[in-house]
Formats: sequence, C-alpha cells, structure tokens
Amino acid sequence: MPLRQFQVLQESWGAVFSALDQAYPVVSHFGSPEKEYQNAHETAVLFDLSTRDQIEISGKDRDKFLHNFCTNDIKGLQPDQGCEAFITNVQSRILGHVFAFNHEDSLWIDMAPGTSESIINHLDRYMILEDVHIKQRTPEYGNLYLSGPQSSDLLNQIGLDVKTLSVNQQLRGKSSNSELTIRRVDWLYQPGYLCCLQYVKISEFWKSLVEAGACPAGQNIFDALRIEALFPIYGVDLTEENLAQEANRTEQAISFKKGCYLGQEPIARIDALGHVNRELRAIGMEQKWVPPVGSKVMAGEPDKLMEVGTITSSAQSFGKFPSVAMAMIRRDSNEPGTVVQIVSDHQEVTGTIFTSLD
Repeated sequence: MPLRQFQVLQESWGAVFSALDQAYPVVSHFGSPEKEYQNAHETAVLFDLSTRDQIEISGKDRDKFLHNFCTNDIKGLQPDQGCEAFITNVQSRILGHVFAFNHEDSLWIDMAPGTSESIINHLDRYMILEDVHIKQRTPEYGNLYLSGPQSSDLLNQIGLDVKTLSVNQQLRGKSSNSELTIRRVDWLYQPGYLCCLQYVKISEFWKSLVEAGACPAGQNIFDALRIEALFPIYGVDLTEENLAQEANRTEQAISFKKGCYLGQEPIARIDALGHVNRELRAIGMEQKWVPPVGSKVMAGEPDKLMEVGTITSSAQSFGKFPSVAMAMIRRDSNEPGTVVQIVSDHQEVTGTIFTSLD
C-alpha cells in the first residue's frame, strides 16, 4: 500500500514510469527532462533511488570483519562517518561497490540495486566464529536522493541542519516518528544527500521536499548526470570482470594504508606498477542519438580503427553534449580529449572522451 500511494503521489506531479508492471516501478521523467537537468545544476532535484540495496551488519566483531573484505578503512570510521569502498575477491576483482556508514552499534551498507544477496553470500562464506549478524534492510527502507547547489538550504528549510556535514558523513534523526538518516554523498559533483527512511513515510517526506522547492526528477536524468560525473553502477558499468582500479575511483574508494584484506596484494601491485590496462571513461557525442549498451568504441587512424571498449551506460543529456555514454576504455586510447567512433548495428557517431564535466 505505501508503494502504491507513492506512485499516485508522483503521478500527480507528472511522473512517467518506465514500466508499471515492475516490482518497483521506476520514474523515467516528470514531463521535462531538460528542466530536470537544468535544475540539477541551478537549484535542487529529487530522485527516488529506493531500488538501491541496503544491509545492516551488527555484532561486536562487525568493524573488524567487514574491514577484512573492503578496499577502504572500515575500522577507522567514527560514529556517523562513512566511506566508499569496493568488496573484492582474492584476485582484486570487484564483487560490489558499497558505501558503509557507522551507526555506533551497527554498520549500514548502501549498494547498487540487486547486489546485496551476492555480497551477503560472499561474506557468509568467511564467517566462522565471529560475532557478526547481517540483516537485509532493502524491503523496509527506501532512498530519496537530493542533489544540487541549493540542496543543503532546502533540507535546512524543513528543519534538517545538514550544512556541517562533510562528504561521507551522516545525520540521524526523526521525521514524523519515522527513522531518518541523511548521508552526504556527492555522487553527481553537486552537494548530494541520500535520505534513507522507512517506506511507510517515504511519500510524506518526498512531498515535503518537493513542496519546499525540490524539482522531481527521473532515472533518465539521473543516468545522464552520473555518466557526466563518472559515477558507475555495479552490475551495469562494473562487474566481477573488473579490477578495482579500473573503476577510476581509487582516490575515493581505496586505502593503501589500512593493511591486509582480501584482494589487497594484487591492488598493491597495480599501484606499484602505476596503471591498469583499461579504465572507466565518459564519452560525449555531438548528436542526440543515444548509443545502445553494447555498442563498440573504436579508436585509431581513420583507415585503421580498432575496438578499444564497449558502451556500458548511455543517456540523452542537455549540457555540453546532446548525449553521453560510459565505457571501459583501453589505456592507449582513454586520454581525455581522445576522439573515438561509437559503432552499433545501425549507426556510427563521433565522440570525445572525458573524465568528468565538473
């Protein structure tokens, strides 16, 4: 019932859903993607990211246990601090891209949609005598993501003082007798706040933010903005085939001072080598055509084009480029400014590689 009420509320504000028969229908847009894109850079936009998975890890050994499987420093987190990390296997292949937050008596882990089950199974295999308990929280809690230059002011306007939060810090509080946690995560190169709360209150909180001035926005523009900010989604842009450093998020997600963890030795060797053979990049096209996922990225001399990557995400944009895409590009062809050809079964367009449009 709360989910249906939320859909009705969004429809009253012009929501167009990608498919209503999905377990959790996703809003494509609210009538004007271009307006949503502009507001993301000028005021504040509000996305429903409730398809993202969440788990809670409790028990007295929780910090030490998770620390042993993450690329970042879990044991060093103070209450209400968080960090971005990869969970890797022994070969340093990425099993998950996570954001971990210290709730004093537990750790909450935010991750890409549909990835929690495999992460839980991976951690369970190594659990022997540790006092660790893992609980799936996705069915109970949703996520609203507020992003834009005025997002801090807007939250403050409804009584939530977030202006002192640094990136990867959180504020825990109450909203109409419902648990609410606001996490500062600037995924789109703007001040961004992931608001986690129970589904029974998500409609009420969404409405309060929109009435305060947030512009409702859908998945189409979220994809455009995250591609331009080079923010990947695990299972889409990253998989177990990728090494941790190929994600191009080493500074944010990998600590080289934390000591041993599963996959640490290959990651350290790559760092000593100085590079990986391919890395995630964004590509801007001068045409509105949005290349389908799986399109080939070609580079080289006009008469000697070679495949250097494959499109993993793409979206229409309303900024510097009419359309943008993300791809894992070979090192010899991934310098920003490199001109590439995007080739599908039916079309070919020219694109330019960039790391971000910040």
